[in-house]
Amino acid sequence: MKISHKRVGLALGGGGARGIAHLGVLHIFEKYAIPVDMIAGTSMGALIAALYARYKDARMISRIFFEAQELPEFKDLHLDKIARNARKESRFKHIKGSFSNYYLRHNMGFLKTAKTERFLRSLLGDMQYADLQIPLGLVAGNINKGQGVCFREGDLLKQVQASMSLPLWMEPVSIDGAYYVDGIAHDVVPVSDLREMGAEIVIAVDVSLRNEHPRISNAVEVKYISDAMSVNRSIDLSLEKADIVIRPDTKGLMWFDFDRAPKLIRSGKEAAENSIPRINKFL
Repeated sequence: MKISHKRVGLALGGGGARGIAHLGVLHIFEKYAIPVDMIAGTSMGALIAALYARYKDARMISRIFFEAQELPEFKDLHLDKIARNARKESRFKHIKGSFSNYYLRHNMGFLKTAKTERFLRSLLGDMQYADLQIPLGLVAGNINKGQGVCFREGDLLKQVQASMSLPLWMEPVSIDGAYYVDGIAHDVVPVSDLREMGAEIVIAVDVSLRNEHPRISNAVEVKYISDAMSVNRSIDLSLEKADIVIRPDTKGLMWFDFDRAPKLIRSGKEAAENSIPRINKFL
């Protein structure tokens, strides 16, 4: 297919459930006929990027997501239980308890890869790179080599699973003899990867957590906040390389807040709508 405009790449950042806001962005892009010639994603952004590269239909993907929350494969992840426990107590107390949990001293994560694979297969089926309508990049971190990778070929489902494997909560995914985890270990918003894929214009969607912490009372909190600062700095450096940055309002929402999907989609739509004039200047 001949492209008559500058090649546009869309970078979908990681953030767990906050990444559902990407769906709202895609709805608005279709409304205004904003071209997406290639797409790359991290974590939840990887899953949505894969679905969009296959179908290029935001309405269909949204329906898939809402229906997925009723599937037994999703309920078997028990994310609702994680959310309830985390909301009852402080985030830091929840994390502290998790690290001291006997289970984690003898396993590589709370959620087994078999469970997450079953859920992803219910969404993706046997999707292959050959099925895609546009080029796709999936970002994950190789913890054996201590470096990141942007997959563009291979076992698509495994690569999405790897990109979404949040350390501590989910077991790392084995691909070709190496363990991979959430793409946050490499690039939360894969702008540079899209440049390498040939994008001339890169639009980035950032759904990272940017909360303030007015009260800090223990070492676990200090560690958590320090790590978050480091990640956010890495995100900012990546976003500097994008032509347009879209930031849906996800304040106060955590990675497990899947029950807030309607609010997140609205936030994505609002942020994208506000960005249309700037995007059109680049096209």
